[in-house]
Amino acid sequence: MVNLPPDSRRYLAMHKRRVCRPFHLRWLLPLTLRGNVKAWTWATRTAVVAIGLLTAVYTGSPWMAAVAFLPAMTWNWHNPVMVDMVGMAWALATALVALEGWWWLAIPMALVGGTIRETVPIWSAIYAWHPVLLVGLIPVAVRWVMRHGADTWTDHNAFYVAHPIKAGQDFHKGRWRDPFLMVTPWAGLIAGVALLTPGAFNAGGVFDAGGGVQLAVALAAGYLPLLIATDSVRIYQWATPVLALATVAVLPAWALPLVAVSIVFNPWRGPGT
Repeated sequence: MVNLPPDSRRYLAMHKRRVCRPFHLRWLLPLTLRGNVKAWTWATRTAVVAIGLLTAVYTGSPWMAAVAFLPAMTWNWHNPVMVDMVGMAWALATALVALEGWWWLAIPMALVGGTIRETVPIWSAIYAWHPVLLVGLIPVAVRWVMRHGADTWTDHNAFYVAHPIKAGQDFHKGRWRDPFLMVTPWAGLIAGVALLTPGAFNAGGVFDAGGGVQLAVALAAGYLPLLIATDSVRIYQWATPVLALATVAVLPAWALPLVAVSIVFNPWRGPGT
């Protein structure tokens, strides 16, 4: 038996009826996995493992595979009827293919990514630090103009879907400066923000000469959606690969195992939502 939060119930219903925006934008997994909870579980948990392995490749450090134990990843492990982990893994895989210069494959992957979750092409572009991958927003735009359904789960959920800014205000009121929500779930990975110091903050990405612009964009893309969201950690930790890359850039090699241990055994990780 797995947990089925409201988002999961929407995904399970999508192969039978229209659902509300933005969930109707995320149609590929509901179309293929349908109501098969075991298939959803397999897809999400495989993606969590893949995120760890791909992050190790992306950063060039095997210790960064520990990001699979970050609270956003473990939350999805226990709530697997979601599109987030498959989306993140796909975005990172797309970026790695693009970094190899295989554009003939990266562009179709970016287009597919836009059908998994509307933010996947944006994150692919951030991870690869290349705007061409934003081409994946084309299927998002097409789906956006298609008719969507009403949210029928509860009046409470329907209200927040219809008023996302109010959702962000209500669910984060008084918590924007709460370190146990906004900072400590990163564990030792937070060391990577040192790349944002004035001496390191320069143009460049995936990181040449320690460029901090890419990290700043990744963190902004992670935290700004909290203004219109009910969740926190599982949204901003989409920035994980870039922050992991920054951590590898700023710390000596001997410190990276300590970062991995801090991620796995973080006493201030929180629930991951």
